[in-house]
Amino acid sequence: MLVALFLPWYASGAEDLNAWEAMAVDDVILAVAALLAIAGALIVGSKRPGSLSVAAPSLAIMPALVGLVVTVYRMISPAPPVDVSVEIGAWLGLAAALAIVVGAWAGAATEGSARRNRSAERRAAEEALIRTEILSLPEDPERRT
Repeated sequence: MLVALFLPWYASGAEDLNAWEAMAVDDVILAVAALLAIAGALIVGSKRPGSLSVAAPSLAIMPALVGLVVTVYRMISPAPPVDVSVEIGAWLGLAAALAIVVGAWAGAATEGSARRNRSAERRAAEEALIRTEILSLPEDPERRT
């Protein structure tokens, strides 16, 4: 999406306009949706995800949907109110907006209680046991009797 914002979205005669040139606020909304999607992917993909990794895909759904609606609206009703044709940037923006929505939705669907089952709990316990250092307790002199 970020790359698509810099590509030509509209063409009018010999002039091409990218999203930054043609839009006033919509380009910022699309950039925020793209940055949130990137941040969510980085958080979920980090080695030590915390509770934020569970929330990141869920929090990205609404900006992703808004970005998709804005992209479709700007393809139907171009930002410059003149006779223009839709260019490659708009089509790539639409594909990116759809990918962000699908990714956020799929990421949110794999988090939470749906992941919690007996095999997942057993696997998590085995992984925790491997990472845990087992210390032996000092001998109690009174127990030697």
